[in-house]
Amino acid sequence: MESIPPSYTPSPPSPSYSPSPPSPSYSTQLLPGEQTVEETRRQALQTQNTGVFRRITDNITLVLRDQRPGSIKPVYGRNGLVRGHISLRSSEGLTEVTLKLEGHLRVETSGTTITTSVVSDSYPLWSSSSTEPCPKTLPFTIFFPSAFMDGCQSRPLPPSFEDKLATAGTCSYTLSVIVSRPRRFLSSFRSSDSLVVPVCYHPCSRPHTPMLPSDAPFMATVKSSPEEWHQVLSSMNATKSSGLTPVQCLLFIPSVQVYPLSETIPFHLQLRAPSSSLAQFIEKSVPDRGLPVPLSGEISIRVYLLRQVVRKVFEEQRSSSRILGEGKLTYSAPLPENHHSYRNVPLGEGIDCLDWDGELRCTEDVTVASFTTSVLSVRDFIVLSLEPLQPINCPLLASKHYHPIRLVTDPWSEHAVTW
Repeated sequence: MESIPPSYTPSPPSPSYSPSPPSPSYSTQLLPGEQTVEETRRQALQTQNTGVFRRITDNITLVLRDQRPGSIKPVYGRNGLVRGHISLRSSEGLTEVTLKLEGHLRVETSGTTITTSVVSDSYPLWSSSSTEPCPKTLPFTIFFPSAFMDGCQSRPLPPSFEDKLATAGTCSYTLSVIVSRPRRFLSSFRSSDSLVVPVCYHPCSRPHTPMLPSDAPFMATVKSSPEEWHQVLSSMNATKSSGLTPVQCLLFIPSVQVYPLSETIPFHLQLRAPSSSLAQFIEKSVPDRGLPVPLSGEISIRVYLLRQVVRKVFEEQRSSSRILGEGKLTYSAPLPENHHSYRNVPLGEGIDCLDWDGELRCTEDVTVASFTTSVLSVRDFIVLSLEPLQPINCPLLASKHYHPIRLVTDPWSEHAVTW
């Protein structure tokens, strides 16, 4: 049986008892003889957000601070501090002034739209029940929540998002000012003025570990640091009538598998099969070494980043896809046959291989990281695609392999918290 300790109540001092001095207030400054065992610090902001955003109507002015100079839309990060003030043209005869932060996921499939609330927080700034008259300027400080209840599960608050290919999935946030007045004569409704400002929620995220620099040569690093690479296996099958052996595809990507949007992702591709199968990829052989060189035209080889936006309404699920970046491949000579540092098994007799080095990078317009909710998800993949340019004449069958990854907003840093 688990025992619960009783609540602590300090004993009253007695004449023979000399109480200890109270505990010192907390300080990050070390006392003599103390030392720091471990410390985690946030990375200093590269730019100071000193700009001010203003939205003005006839009766209400909303001012938001801590914005990027010249920004046309307020932007806030994880647990973002929303700081500013409201100015009223007239504060007479009011009953309430309220600030409201709202966020909604909207998903549409087959003409049906589902709206899910992720934030709905109201902050009364003044009420007629107060003994003080309503001031014309009302300062405020609120915070973005870090999570929301998605059914019975707590999830991180999703970022602002709009599917560029199909506007059937969006996540949007607004900041509203509502100024209420008494009910009008012979009316059951209160009159009110409101001001609604769309805001962008852009939470930062980072990889939990760094990856090798994109210019680090694969053949050298895979021998010295094999743990830095993750091997993705797939195959390109052949028609039964051809009798050809399937081509084994080995795609090597940085093992962290969580990549910043702004960084280049290196990869290495190797195709392994008998020469008869690899002949579909090659144009000729190098006479002195017997090594094949890349072909210019039978089979298209692509490695690219793919984003899939999944929308779910009731039991119906729809998705749209978009290519975020196309890989650049450069043919590279394979390791010697007696070097098996990155192979599960040695090359068998009669097995040859073709090798490519490559790089992947997102286009600059991609700013939103991967995220998941029950109704709207943004999933990212590295795709290896092998397709015959003349499928009828080629004995090898098209192959497309999707490997899930996660894209994040910021690079890894040893002086920053990983969210």
